[in-house]
Amino acid sequence: MTEHSSPVAATGTTPDVEHLAATLRRRRAELADAKAARIGDGEIVHELTTRLWVGVEIPAVVCAAAPDPMRLRPSAGPVTCLRCRSRRSGSGREQVPGQEELWS
Repeated sequence: MTEHSSPVAATGTTPDVEHLAATLRRRRAELADAKAARIGDGEIVHELTTRLWVGVEIPAVVCAAAPDPMRLRPSAGPVTCLRCRSRRSGSGREQVPGQEELWS
């Protein structure tokens, strides 16, 4: 491989990787003030957290239902995701009004 076959930035990564990292950092900044998010146009509100992905902190939902942070939309509503709520409380038994009970 020649030195011209793969452009590498001063950080030792390709421009594509740097662009992706910058996009993910910007997305994290956009969601920085949000405590909850919806996935796309979904109705369920998830609790937000951050995860480390290839050295970049990215926004994520606690229940890991959406691996793509670009699908997250900030929400001011209360967390209605049962998985997020149970992971936060540890009980797994919180019932959300309007949702069907998952356990018998």
